[in-house]
Amino acid sequence: MTKFVLVRHGEPTYDEIIKLGFKGTGLSLAPLTPKGIQSVKETAEDKAFENSDILISSPYTRTMQTASIIAKRHNLDINVEPLLHEWIPDLSNNYNTEEKFLELIRIAKHDWELKKQKHNHICSFKTESLDHVQERAIDALSKYLDYNKVIVVSHGLLISTLFQEKIRLQTAGFIVVTDSEINENLKQIGMEKILCKK
Repeated sequence: MTKFVLVRHGEPTYDEIIKLGFKGTGLSLAPLTPKGIQSVKETAEDKAFENSDILISSPYTRTMQTASIIAKRHNLDINVEPLLHEWIPDLSNNYNTEEKFLELIRIAKHDWELKKQKHNHICSFKTESLDHVQERAIDALSKYLDYNKVIVVSHGLLISTLFQEKIRLQTAGFIVVTDSEINENLKQIGMEKILCKK
């Protein structure tokens, strides 16, 4: 049985990145705020992280910075796991503010609800489906089932796709679950794909 410590990154700031003119996935370069750094340092002191075998992280700056604080505290290396990246709300990568990103989330959620009701509903814009986010999260975590305890630093939405009752982690928040618990949740939401060794 593998325990996963699923961690949401600390609080980011997009101010400098937006001033520099980045947009779309360029916003992934945003670092943590000083408050975000401090909250991750506090989180890293929790006993839940002790005796971890490995730390894996989304490749985004906010997750890598979060992972580096936890890794330093627990003397672990960081393994970058590209499949753990944030949900892509607009595959054209035209959004350039946090407000626009949040607006895209609202539109996408509305589209997903309409698609559940009417299977022929066409979404307003090209977005990564939540099913795809969930599938790549499962693929990523399945690679690490030979370990006893794995710290996973990722994003709130990606983590929540693994649960029937959507969990809402605060920035720098975490939850500890076993591979069996994740699989049980996935079965309850009708997923055929579950965690299994590669």
